[in-house]
Amino acid sequence: MTTNLTRDEAQSRTQVLDVSTYTVDIDVSNAETGAPTYLSRTVVEFTARTECRTFIDLIADSVTFAEINDEILDPAEVFDGARLGVPIRTGKNILTIEAQAYYSTSGEGLHRFTDPADGKVYLYTQYEPTDARRVFANFDQPDLKAEFIFNVTAPGHFQVLSNRPETSRGPSQEKSQEPVDSDSPAITHHFAPTLRQSSYITCITAGPYEGATDEWTDPTTGETIALGAWTRASLVDHLDASDIFSITKAGLDFFSSEFDYPYPWGKYDQIFVPEYNLGAMENPGLVTFTDSLIFRDKVTDANYESRANVILHEMAHMWFGDLVTMKWWDDLWLKESFADYMGGLALAEATRFTDGWVTFALRRKAWAYTQDLYPTTHPIVADIPDVEAAKLNFDGITYAKGASVLKQLVAFVGREAFFAGSRLYFKRFDFRNTELADFLECLAEVAPDRDIATWASAWLGTSGVSELSLELTTGSSEAVRSKASTGTYVSGSASGSGSGNASGSGSGNAGGTGSAGGAGSPGGAGSAGGAGSPGGAAASAKRSGRENITSAKITQADSARGAELLRPHTLEIATLGRSGRKLVPLDTFSFDFSTESAEVEQLVGRTLGDITLVNYADHDYARVRLDQASTEAAIRSVSRIADPLSRALVWSALDNAVRDGLLPVQRYLTAYARSLGKESHAGIMAGLSQTALTCLDQWVSERNFETAISGLLGAALDALATARAGSDAQLHLANLVLALTSRTARCFEGSAAIAMGRSFASQILAVPVGEEIDRLTPGAPAEQRTTPNGTSQSEAGTAGAESADAGSGGAGSAAPDHAAASMPFKGLINDHALRWNALTALVCLGWADHTDIARENQSDPSSSGRLHAETASAAMPLPIVKIRAWEVINEAAALSNDVLSAIISGFVAPTSMPLIENYVDEYFSLLATFWSDNSIEIARRLVLGLYPRWSIDEERVVEKTDAWLAEHGDAPAALRRLLIERRDDLARAIYLKSTQSSRH
Repeated sequence: MTTNLTRDEAQSRTQVLDVSTYTVDIDVSNAETGAPTYLSRTVVEFTARTECRTFIDLIADSVTFAEINDEILDPAEVFDGARLGVPIRTGKNILTIEAQAYYSTSGEGLHRFTDPADGKVYLYTQYEPTDARRVFANFDQPDLKAEFIFNVTAPGHFQVLSNRPETSRGPSQEKSQEPVDSDSPAITHHFAPTLRQSSYITCITAGPYEGATDEWTDPTTGETIALGAWTRASLVDHLDASDIFSITKAGLDFFSSEFDYPYPWGKYDQIFVPEYNLGAMENPGLVTFTDSLIFRDKVTDANYESRANVILHEMAHMWFGDLVTMKWWDDLWLKESFADYMGGLALAEATRFTDGWVTFALRRKAWAYTQDLYPTTHPIVADIPDVEAAKLNFDGITYAKGASVLKQLVAFVGREAFFAGSRLYFKRFDFRNTELADFLECLAEVAPDRDIATWASAWLGTSGVSELSLELTTGSSEAVRSKASTGTYVSGSASGSGSGNASGSGSGNAGGTGSAGGAGSPGGAGSAGGAGSPGGAAASAKRSGRENITSAKITQADSARGAELLRPHTLEIATLGRSGRKLVPLDTFSFDFSTESAEVEQLVGRTLGDITLVNYADHDYARVRLDQASTEAAIRSVSRIADPLSRALVWSALDNAVRDGLLPVQRYLTAYARSLGKESHAGIMAGLSQTALTCLDQWVSERNFETAISGLLGAALDALATARAGSDAQLHLANLVLALTSRTARCFEGSAAIAMGRSFASQILAVPVGEEIDRLTPGAPAEQRTTPNGTSQSEAGTAGAESADAGSGGAGSAAPDHAAASMPFKGLINDHALRWNALTALVCLGWADHTDIARENQSDPSSSGRLHAETASAAMPLPIVKIRAWEVINEAAALSNDVLSAIISGFVAPTSMPLIENYVDEYFSLLATFWSDNSIEIARRLVLGLYPRWSIDEERVVEKTDAWLAEHGDAPAALRRLLIERRDDLARAIYLKSTQSSRH
């Protein structure tokens, strides 16, 4: 069975076939019976340019009937489980196939989910890149567009939707496959034909979905578009349809106007579905979203902004991707990069999230920077030889880097030219397929004064990220502001075993020379201090505010190739200085350069500020190296920067510096701790906490871990105690305290802060859902009982109220050290999310057990509650628990995608003892089986989730990874890529830990 469709095979079919129509009949009337398969019948009409033999894609349990041009085919001879071979004639052909297709639990194909809250069954499809073949027979490649007609038979109480409106319905004329509920006889739903589209964006949903409807009128054409928002019955009370429709209407207004092309797909349903592998999918007329975007518990504004961004991203696809589609997955960026950029633009210009680019600058681009430093990085326009490679190409390069580079393109050609080129592109290629050259041709026509081809070659055809540094001198102090130190990190080579590569050097380059030593060395060396280190040359430089700049030079170097690869940059530079207690732009200007270095004459004669910020306003895609003095000012005062986008950019520079070993990890954590309670932007808070937790989990050495986490936990508790009641900051800090507390399972000595964090987790479990957590107490009275591991446990509605005593000094010692110990606070309302986070933290500590988990799951029987319970159960620090979890994980085919991930999350959760060290060898022995015995989505979750970066012997894991890669040179490229990237992460962690002294 061959499931991995190659580009060459797809191109061969394109040269022969033109597909006109699919008529697809799907019978899911047995969905509620537990049957493993359903009936799928396809009639496809197509023309062939020559007589030959080809194949149609279908992954199914069996084919029961196959006919081509009135010739009956023997399924046993023509179907191999993934392809059905057929002889075709020149001219018109009609192919009919009936099959038994599988219900899926992996989120690929037709996914079936039973809601634990009420037992109701829900179905939805997800296809990208090539899983439509799991539901019906088709030529599953993007450039064979066709018209699709769907007829779906389902239980009578099911709500059934597809890309187009339903035209009629009636009792099923077919005999049911399995006995069904006589009170809900099967109904067949007939849908209008689609417009010409690709197979991967067809969609069906079926189940007792509930929701709301609205409509939008196109202000230009006057056409009324029906809107729908749908979700499971158990979540409909939390649907917040008014907010979803508000964002939807704003987006339709924005895109139809800016693109000068009316929304073409007739209706706009948005459905939020369970156990979804993606954030969302742009099926025209029926967009699917993960139902984690339906907020059952309180969330911060960052979550609402993220949902709005996803809605607008998918909406942009209605034009970029659906109306005009790439020919093959090489040009995936033609839809994903554009949707990411356009979604961000609409978010900032058409909704209440006017500072939407802030989160993009700090969080989305961090994803791109990280991906671009891997040895597996690739150009935005990638080489995708097959669909397995396509599956893994939905990454930080295709999305975030592509969107960032489009921001640079807009700065390069001008906004009006960019949109004029886009409008021409839609009109010229609507309902067709394109390549990069087609879009560039449209852009060149409207921007003849710009060298689009050279720009595209430099930005779209190369990999790696430019690193920019600025050298300033002043009249009173020669070279006070030196260039940032050269980098200390080089990603491992993608070839061979994935071992480290120490090539490259030069200003601003992340190369460097030498090795930090050991199997884990990622290849670079140099000072662990670098920019911002206590001993740096400019560490003591003072900002007098009266120094004038006498010379300024900007330098660029590629992260991998140094000065060999130069790109044109259009950016802004700003000088930030004090205005009262805030740091504000004293002056800004635009700057273009494409050489290795350039004099920045606009700065000469200006007053030196506190921070000189390259790429102010974030038009460029580049990692900015702050000079040493700016780094020192940032560590002291980044929270004083008034503009949130500038604040995010400075934090981004610090983030990149710590990742590269230029800024000691502890100095970054110090700056982060200072920001707690001062940062008010929800998106920045979320991004910073993510980096801080990465520091703790991966980059802080074991000897410094307890000091680091105690310091952060104390700062978070103090900030929480004084946070404004009901604010985003209060909720964020509460969850941060719980996240940190769970990690204190690794601590042996404890501290007052650790004791207080554990007590806070216990206090949450003492307060019912919906009531206010009105104070932080150092300890709470409770009746005691004994857990399986012999520790005393609370019985009075809380697990482990006395757990604060585990910290050195016990509960009482926490009181004088933290505002949290003595200050009541208001506005934090308990909910299921807080309670599960608190319980999981106590489980990791060994102070809650299965009884506590079962009690919590009983009070929260939702699907979310089930997943939390699975994680908490597998997180219990007992050898027998880990043994059983590993056994369950190894039966992944019997688990749904999200349940598998939940168990893995608990399996690798922090513990005080290395309970899963023995599974390192088993992981590598099972890698090939993980990949061969599961769908690519389940295999990916196994390979990534279980990679033993949790091992106490990290260098051994790197050595075993290298050995596996060397011994399995013929392993699937997608599997090798995942391992090489995880190996690179671990090598980086080893290197960063090696640079730390006990003082860091």
